[in-house]
Amino acid sequence: MASIRQIQAKYDAEEDRLLLRVGTDEDQAHGILLTRRYLLMLLKALAQYAASDPDVGTLASASDRQDVQDYKERQALDRANFETPFAGASEVESSVPTDHQLAYKLTYRIAEAQLHVSLLPKAGEGLNLTFNHEIAVSITAILHSAAAKADWRIQTAIDPLVQQNLKIVN
Repeated sequence: MASIRQIQAKYDAEEDRLLLRVGTDEDQAHGILLTRRYLLMLLKALAQYAASDPDVGTLASASDRQDVQDYKERQALDRANFETPFAGASEVESSVPTDHQLAYKLTYRIAEAQLHVSLLPKAGEGLNLTFNHEIAVSITAILHSAAAKADWRIQTAIDPLVQQNLKIVN
C-alpha cells in the first residue's frame, strides 16, 4: 500500500472539472476528474470526518467545538507544504487527451480515527485513499482553493487558507 506524498487539485476550464491528482511515495501519480456536485459530496465527507475528531466531538458547546476545530486546522496547515510543485507534473497541453476518468461513485467510512474514501469512475480503477485528520485538513484546503479558482462558489464557514494567509501553488 503506497503512502500519499502529494495532493493536487487543478481546474480544467475546458471540461469544467477539477483534476484531483495524488502522488505516492512510489513515484506514481493517479488522478480522477471531479464535477462540482461530486466535489460537494467529497467535501461533506471531509466535514463529517473533521467533526468526528475526538477532541472536537466531546465538547458540549458548538462554539467550543468550532474553536478547537479551527485551532487544529491552523496547526495542520502550518505544517503543510503548499509551495512544492507537483512532482513530475509537466503541464499537459489542453489539446492532448488525458487518461483520467470522471468520478462517478463516492464511498467513505470513518474507522480507526481515519477517513477511508473511494473515488470511483463508472468503469475501471479509481482512487482508494486513507486520510488522517491532518491530511484531511490539507486536502480540504486544496479542494476549496481549486473550487474558488473554478468560481464554483462553494461555501465554507472559514477559508483556512485566507485565515492563515497561505497560498497553494499546485
